[in-house]
Amino acid sequence: MGSPVKRKDILLQRRREILAAAADLFSRGGYHGVTMDAIAQRARVSKGNLYWYFGSKQEMFQLLFEDIVQTLVGPLVDIMESEWPPRQKLRALASACLDAAEANPEAVRLLWRIAIQPELGELLSAQYSKRIGPFIDYLKPIFTALGDDDPDATAMLYAVSLDALMALAVIGGDIYDRAKLMSVIEKVFMNFGEEKDDQSCLGSSG
Repeated sequence: MGSPVKRKDILLQRRREILAAAADLFSRGGYHGVTMDAIAQRARVSKGNLYWYFGSKQEMFQLLFEDIVQTLVGPLVDIMESEWPPRQKLRALASACLDAAEANPEAVRLLWRIAIQPELGELLSAQYSKRIGPFIDYLKPIFTALGDDDPDATAMLYAVSLDALMALAVIGGDIYDRAKLMSVIEKVFMNFGEEKDDQSCLGSSG
C-alpha cells in the first residue's frame, strides 16, 4: 500500500480531473443540461465513485466556481493588505487583474460562459455576493480618501470595471491595449482628489 500522503495526493488529483471534466460540460451544456451520468462518463469514473468524491452536482459546480474565482482574485489579497497609498493600490489591483487574466485565459472564458447562462443566476448570486460585497466595502474608504463624493457608486463601478478588464485581456487582438486600458482606469478612478485640489485653487484665486 502507498503512504497516506501519496494516497491523498492521488485523491486530490482525481478530484481536480473530475472538476475539469465537469467544467467543460457546464460551459457547453449549462448547469441543468448536465447530468452526473455525463460527468462520470467524461471523467471516466463510475457514478458511484463520482458521488464518493462529490455529494451532488450543485456542490461540484460551487466548488468549481470558487476555484476559478480564487485563481483570478487570489493575487489581489497581498495588495489589499498592503499599506500603499490609495492611487497605488488602485493601479496595482487593476494591473494584477490583467496579469491574472493573461496567465489564466481559460479560467476567464469559462467564468464568462457560465455567468451568461440565465439558469445559473440563483446559484451564482450568493457566491458572487460573498466575494464582491467585501471587496466593494474595502474600496469605499479608498475612494473616500481620494475625495470622491459618491464612494459607494464608484467602488461598485471600479469592481465591475476589473471584470471588464479581464474579459478584454482574454479577447485580445486590436481591442486589447494594456497601456491604454490602465490609462483609462487612472483617468476615471484616480483623479478625484486632484480635481478637488484644482477647484480649491480656483476658488481661492477669486
